[in-house]
Amino acid sequence: MVGRADAGADVEALGGRDAGADAPVPGSLFDWADDRVRDLIAQMTFAEKIQQLANDAPAIPRLGLAAYNYWSEGLHGVQTNGATSFPQAIALASAWDPELLERVASAISDEARGFNLKSGKGLTYWAPVINMLRDPRWGRFEESYSEDPWLMARLGVAFVRGLQGNDPKYLKAVSTPKHYAGNNSEYNRHNGSSDIDEQLLHEYYLPAFAATVTEGGAFSVMAAYNRVNGVPASANPLLLQDILRDTWGFAGYVVSDCDAVWDIANGHHWTSTLAEAAARALLAGTDLNCGRTYPDHLQEALDHGLIAESDVDRALLRVLRARFLLGEFDPASDVPYRAIGQDVIESQAHAALALEAARAAIVLLKNDGLLPLDRQTLRSLAVIGPHGDDVYLGGYSGNPSHRTSPLAGLRAALAGSGGVTIGYEPGCTITGNNDQAAIDRAAALARNSDVAVVLVGTSQDVLREEMDRPDWNLPGAQGDLIQAVYAANPRTVVVLVTAGPVAVDWAQAHVPAMLTAFYDGQEQGGAIADVLLGNSNPGGKLTTTWYTGDATLPPIGDYDLRKGRTYLYYQGVPLYPFGFGLSYTSFAYSGLRVLPGVIRPDEAATVSVEVKNTGTRAGDEVVQLYTHDAFASVPRPLKELRGFQRIHLEPGQTKTVCFPLAGKDLAYWDVATHAWRVADGLFDIAVGSSSADLRLQGTLTVRSLADAAVGE
Repeated sequence: MVGRADAGADVEALGGRDAGADAPVPGSLFDWADDRVRDLIAQMTFAEKIQQLANDAPAIPRLGLAAYNYWSEGLHGVQTNGATSFPQAIALASAWDPELLERVASAISDEARGFNLKSGKGLTYWAPVINMLRDPRWGRFEESYSEDPWLMARLGVAFVRGLQGNDPKYLKAVSTPKHYAGNNSEYNRHNGSSDIDEQLLHEYYLPAFAATVTEGGAFSVMAAYNRVNGVPASANPLLLQDILRDTWGFAGYVVSDCDAVWDIANGHHWTSTLAEAAARALLAGTDLNCGRTYPDHLQEALDHGLIAESDVDRALLRVLRARFLLGEFDPASDVPYRAIGQDVIESQAHAALALEAARAAIVLLKNDGLLPLDRQTLRSLAVIGPHGDDVYLGGYSGNPSHRTSPLAGLRAALAGSGGVTIGYEPGCTITGNNDQAAIDRAAALARNSDVAVVLVGTSQDVLREEMDRPDWNLPGAQGDLIQAVYAANPRTVVVLVTAGPVAVDWAQAHVPAMLTAFYDGQEQGGAIADVLLGNSNPGGKLTTTWYTGDATLPPIGDYDLRKGRTYLYYQGVPLYPFGFGLSYTSFAYSGLRVLPGVIRPDEAATVSVEVKNTGTRAGDEVVQLYTHDAFASVPRPLKELRGFQRIHLEPGQTKTVCFPLAGKDLAYWDVATHAWRVADGLFDIAVGSSSADLRLQGTLTVRSLADAAVGE
């Protein structure tokens, strides 16, 4: 067994852990557009140029340049009236299915093209959110995917590729991963600093952004409000130039979060004037200003010698390049995406995809045999709770013309089941105090029903943009409601409709069945009904750790994970671990192989395992691969996700699941050399059903010496 010492290899020499195999070549793909952009810019006055660097850019009729608003939202559907609303981001992530997410994102950009044709709506979309879900109190928890950087990267790349399309010349839409970087607390985002040490910055907070740029080809990135290590993100040369452009080869444009450039002077007090704030942001690499600071103050910055006109030209080239790549200035016959019509908007195919995604997202948290419900014996059903008859979509949602609540979904699913009686009582509101009369009515309905389904959770009254929550408890009197219903009828199912984790310790200990649907899109009612009645076997898994109600986490403004956050560093016993999710069937793991067992840092091994459905129902399993540096000389996580696959198995069926595991996947950030490094030594390999349910374990040895003997 090889110790640590100084053996190892720099990953930069191996192609770089941040580099994608199909990373775009900066510049060369855009020559056809850039000559035309430069010609357009050369005909503008300085006053016209700086007006074009605001999100709401005015028309320049004499140049044939139409007005354009760069601000469109598409987090889980186009944010407008009459657009398909897919499950919220946290729900989409719980499917652990990048291919499904890519199809959802492609449907979103199809509808974006439809709305562009219908109303002239722009094609530059500020999504996905890929800030790390390191703390359940974060107000925007629902908008992102995971606490794990590997999973976040895979999902972020899938969304970007789906939204932007795969044409070699034109973009279907522009994807803007946000908020770059370290934006995980709302209470101080306009005036606070996310202080992150170099190793965690590169290992945890940046990998998803790196992947969406180098692998996904994202053509825009949004700079965050907050400071990173004391420097505002939208005026941060390390983030915007050294890392984003010089290291990752980013060729698109950076947009500020809205009024973030204004915050440089008035929130962070980092500059004394707005002209200086505009200059510092522009020179650092923020090309487009959401807000008015650029058009209102760049002339002053020029007059005072803080910037040159060429600095504005550089930013404008990057911004206008995107509009050319979207095909705005070319004949429709030349741009394949211009053929997408308005008929895609809220199409039947998109509704079906929304239902497919909603089913895939549901996570079964507990089942003592009550689920799936037996249609043959079910005669009465109580639907209870504030989310029982609503369709909660979450933040940055559109307004679909069709939506199905859980109550409506159950009624539709049971319409032909011989007269099942379905009653409904809300029992309480999301945040209201204990209304005993309302809870008593709900308990009475449960007492007189065969089964009670209690739908509780959160809303934007509890957590949202600009508002973190003080804890992760189930808000209001909803816990009292669950206990009262269970006392009246032990055949109780709890369905959580939430933005993220909630502490449901009592329910986990007492009720026989519980699942979470998060905010599951316009078709959530049908998906929940399908899972409760066994038409769909839940296969989702949690993408974050769910802590018990009495767990202690560091303050939300502390960005040091090593103090005990996420499955990577948390040493307590969680309520539900990262990667957890049950099924109506069972799966057996066998035959773990790691071949070859010894690799050099520039080589790769294959980890394979046999997975068998040992139950009586078809179902999906998410097979997860974790690694651990067994003899690290620097602090390392307890375990790290390095692969996953969602597979479907019929009863009795076995599949071989294979994971490629490259030497660079085992790299750590070396603060001495400021680069990725793979250290020689022994790595633990584990495969299982969750981060806490690792069924099989093996090892892999990394040796940098070409003539090292094989074996131990």
